[in-house]
Amino acid sequence: MVREARRQMTPSDERRGTVLEDGLHSAFPTPLLVKRFGDSAELNERLLEHIAAREANEPSMGLSNVGGWHSPTDLLDSGDPAILELRKRISACIQKMLVLTRHKKPTGDQTMRISAWANVARAGAYNAIHNHTPAVFSGVYYVSVGDPAPEGSRDGLIEFVDPRPGPHGGPLPTHVFNAPLIVDPEPGMLLMFPGWLLHYVHPYRGTSPRVSVAFNLRLMADRGQSG
Repeated sequence: MVREARRQMTPSDERRGTVLEDGLHSAFPTPLLVKRFGDSAELNERLLEHIAAREANEPSMGLSNVGGWHSPTDLLDSGDPAILELRKRISACIQKMLVLTRHKKPTGDQTMRISAWANVARAGAYNAIHNHTPAVFSGVYYVSVGDPAPEGSRDGLIEFVDPRPGPHGGPLPTHVFNAPLIVDPEPGMLLMFPGWLLHYVHPYRGTSPRVSVAFNLRLMADRGQSG
């Protein structure tokens, strides 16, 4: 059994290098936060109604999605109670991610801003490979997964791309260090990851719509500051 070891980072003004104990270390880990919210059925139903109303009246933005519908990025600006509750969930996960990754707090002339948009996928729709640069962190909340993927299929599943260039040029010693990262979504599940991490969604072939809300966390200049 492989024992996972974590490297302990020390401030650069204390040591010139990283403190490493004997053992196997994961040198360049990529954070992926997974949170499953229980009792989401009622909230998700209200979110579906809100998103369906917008889809009926607004054209698709058509960014990474091929087919389906992509709302404008102002979804969280609504005062709808369901959207406000979703914003609370997203904000709570952002705070957890910032703590777990020891992310530096924004400086006095910067502020964290969250933008979000809805994605509605129907039969044949998918999301091409992309990332969310320059977002600090990005994520997705699943409102409805539609029809489950058939056994052995990747239909509608989200796949993250290994950011290391080396593994794509030759085999690694074992599958443990080169396994694909594919997530089968669930209603009420939230995923969060670095904005630079490439990912895509396999073509969805179900008959019921698959609905999700994607979001970005960006570090913005505070316009209220002088200079």
